[in-house]
Amino acid sequence: MEQKDFLQRFGLLADIQKTIFRIPFLTEAVHSFILHPYEDYIISKKLKICFELKDNLSFLELNVVHCELTKQILHELKIINYGIQESMRVLILGEEPKIEFYSMGHGPFKDPDVRIRNTYISKI
Repeated sequence: MEQKDFLQRFGLLADIQKTIFRIPFLTEAVHSFILHPYEDYIISKKLKICFELKDNLSFLELNVVHCELTKQILHELKIINYGIQESMRVLILGEEPKIEFYSMGHGPFKDPDVRIRNTYISKI
């Protein structure tokens, strides 16, 4: 199954948007997000969810945001999306989707493609 099909199968784009609106800090702070599907060295499907924050935060502030919100985001995703809930139930601890936060214009949000208003699924 192709990685974009994997994301669409679970309806993750809409579910990430719902999650953003269910967490007050994210509603105010997130500018955009990217879903980055990939495969590890044993060809297991993995997912990284990257959030671009509106403000430029220091490394320490990004770490605080990450620590405070990662569990909350995963919890909300499990509530919203039964497929995510079931896949996370059978996964080994530490295998859930990775959550990353970036300041405006950094990380995968650096040098965006000007032809695309917002990129939600990263290039594979």
